[in-house]
Amino acid sequence: MKTKDLFQFIALICLIFTFGTGFGQDVQGIVKRKVKNKTNREINRTVNEGMDVLEGKDKKKPTSPAEDQSSEDTDVVVVNNDEVVNNVPLPDFIDPGTAIFVDDFDTEKPTEFPSKWVQIDGAIQNNQVLSNGQKDGVVEMINNHPVFKPSIKGENYLGSSFKIQIQVYFYENHGNQAYYVNLKNANNVYGNHDLRIGYGTMHSGSDGISRFPGGIQPGWHTIQYSFNRGVLKGYFDGVMLINDPDISRNGVEKREFTHLEIEALSPGSSRGKGRAMITYFAIGGEGMPLYKRLITDGKLVVNDINFEVNSFVIAPGSYGTLDQIVEMMDAHPELSLDVHGHTDSDGSDNFNQELSENRAKAVMNYLTGKGISTSRLTSAGYGETKPMAKGNSDEAKAKNRRVEFVLNQ
Repeated sequence: MKTKDLFQFIALICLIFTFGTGFGQDVQGIVKRKVKNKTNREINRTVNEGMDVLEGKDKKKPTSPAEDQSSEDTDVVVVNNDEVVNNVPLPDFIDPGTAIFVDDFDTEKPTEFPSKWVQIDGAIQNNQVLSNGQKDGVVEMINNHPVFKPSIKGENYLGSSFKIQIQVYFYENHGNQAYYVNLKNANNVYGNHDLRIGYGTMHSGSDGISRFPGGIQPGWHTIQYSFNRGVLKGYFDGVMLINDPDISRNGVEKREFTHLEIEALSPGSSRGKGRAMITYFAIGGEGMPLYKRLITDGKLVVNDINFEVNSFVIAPGSYGTLDQIVEMMDAHPELSLDVHGHTDSDGSDNFNQELSENRAKAVMNYLTGKGISTSRLTSAGYGETKPMAKGNSDEAKAKNRRVEFVLNQ
């Protein structure tokens, strides 16, 4: 092979390796590893298939829009995604031990209102997207300007130090599409602060505007905000675009926030050109790290370890949190844990008891598969007998479906 040809061949191999390993990876350390495959060329939004999966029916083989035209009520939308997007959010951004609120929408029923949220204005609904043959839950904007907020008891959960992570979808040639995180102060209407990201700009309030050339490539993107005692930082796909050392008014007012609201501009929703979508949202506070929380409380209660419906197969999005448990046990070899499985009240007592036992065993098997000795782990299931929340609301059921890691003394 000639020298010139050899250099060209080596360059081609390097290029393939770079693009083949840089996109759509599972970034270790994030509360929920829901990083989309950024090389996909189309996304199908599916309603009927999502309902079948979430209701425990037999899974249907994914069909193309052409094959599925016979179904009158199937809502399939193809989103072109011709540009490759390098989405590498900051790893370890929100520690699971500090998570205040997490929602990946994977266990929600399409066309229903998301159970962990409260409507303020406009209209949103759950749905699913089919990306490279894999379904992921999303919340989509039915109209142009919806506003909604996390369903968290009380409106005083942010304080002076917190982090926010959100994954959103941008369409091509939608110049006025945008996503807002509106930080609120229930005690001072003048203490609110709005964060917005749209095509080409990331805003912090009215004057902190960062522009980046070329706009935003169509596809999934990760937005991350960090607020620590007046210092605000904003990241888009891992790149810092906001670094404001003091967002207080006139530099004299101590800035704290009590709660937040989410707002979206979705101009294509009413014109059939694509609804704005969010596929993951999390808030992290100053909470204690996992180990300190375990030692202080004697157990870790985890609601973001999910399973397939009516199954003990662990959802891939749960691996991140489980890996955090592995890291904690590796760092503290003296720890011994009992894994407890709990279900909600849907289904019979016997079914839920068996399901909880199998889910606890599945979690234990995951940990041992990562190198944790079987002598340090036991498992037990309690079905629906130990609920954390009363009632049959979707919010209560979500809290009751959980895995607990109890410290063995």
